[in-house]
Order: sequence, then structure tokens, then C-alpha cells
Amino acid sequence: MITAGVVFLVLMLVLPMAAGLFAAFTGDDQQGEAIVVDDTTTTTPIGLVDPGFEGAVVIGPTPCPATDGTEPRATEFSEPPPICIDASETFDAEFVTLGGPIQFTVDATRSLEAANLFVTLARFGVYEGAPIYPFPGVVAMGGLGDAGFRVSGAEPPADGRYPVGSVVMLTDTDGAMEGQVMIVTDETGAAALEAAGQDPIIGSITGGLDALQLLRDLQADNEQVTYRVQSAEVSPTG
Repeated sequence: MITAGVVFLVLMLVLPMAAGLFAAFTGDDQQGEAIVVDDTTTTTPIGLVDPGFEGAVVIGPTPCPATDGTEPRATEFSEPPPICIDASETFDAEFVTLGGPIQFTVDATRSLEAANLFVTLARFGVYEGAPIYPFPGVVAMGGLGDAGFRVSGAEPPADGRYPVGSVVMLTDTDGAMEGQVMIVTDETGAAALEAAGQDPIIGSITGGLDALQLLRDLQADNEQVTYRVQSAEVSPTG
């Protein structure tokens, strides 16, 4: 009975992640920090990076970023990006964290819209400084909001499975992607995602599970500290 109760509690905590993770944990009405401009109260929107870690704002159509790492950093956009990658491309990605580097592949054949969103945001530097959230069975990366837009067209895995090591693009309660990335670290997280069955897999981790565990341990020992992605790189495989 104790074991069943613990499993039920963990699943109740994790299940919301697959359908609006941050909305479920913070409330749908959380819009950002209230500020006063010209005696008028306004609200700064929540982004994928926290205040103090922002880059430039892109107004108008979002261009495809440079592929050689020279694109100026931008973290807020007024429009979704076009498809900037080929449907058959694969990529190598690396997130550097205090716990160590985390490497994973990105495969556009799994879900073109999801892979394109990740690669585009990574090339703009959006994930640099993004907060890291260890939850039961998963580690999520990216802030409480979005980059100024949401992207539909998420393609969940055809077999409904989320193997340990899967790299997932989260969807919100409407099934749209906002840019948060989640890595499945054990079967608890896999079961929660399978129960929801709506989040696309963009790739698989190739190194850094030990770094994820260290981040989880650090967070447990320092609950008030926010750990972040220090740098993020993505390049075509080969």
C-alpha cells in the first residue's frame, strides 16, 4: 500500500508535465512581473529565460539563424520561425551545466516542427541561462513561459513510448510547443509521458546522465538555488 501510494503521488506530480507542465505547477494566471511605465501598470511576459538573462528582441518575421554559431543572441520573437532545417537532418547538441555537459542527438525525422523549434531556438542562444527543473523521472530545461510564440504541429511518437533517455519538446494544455525541453531520466517519467501521449520526441541523450543526477542532487541540497544551462550548442551530425 505504501509503495502504491508513493507511485500514485509521483505520477500525480509528473502527469501535468506532459500537458502544460509549468501551467500546472505555477497556475494559468501567472503572466510575469508587474511593472509601472508612465503611471500605467503593465506586465512583463514570462519567457524561456528569466529576467536578467534576456537577449535581443526580434520584431517582425523571424529569420532562420546563422548555422555557424555567429548569430547574435535573441530570446524573444514576435513571430514563429519558418522551417529552417531539412526534414531528414540530424544534429548533435550539447548543454553545458554546473553538473557537467549533457549531449544528445536531434532527429528531424521524428517530428520536424519540434526539431526545427529546438534547433532554431538553440542557434539564437535562447537556452543559454535557461533554468533547469529536476522533477520525478524527468529534468526540464527552459523557463515558465515561451519565446513570444507557440508552435503547433507536435508529432508524438507513433508507438506512444518514451524510453529513458528520450529528449522531448513539451506541449502546453492546448498541444502547442513553447520551447521547453525535457529529458526522461527513469521509468516514472516515461510512464507519465506515455499516459498523456502528446509530446514529441526530438532525440536521445548520448552522454550526461551522470550530470543530470548531479544536478538533481545539487537541487535537493540547495532548494533555493536555480541551476541553469551555461551554454548550448547544436551542429549537424558529422
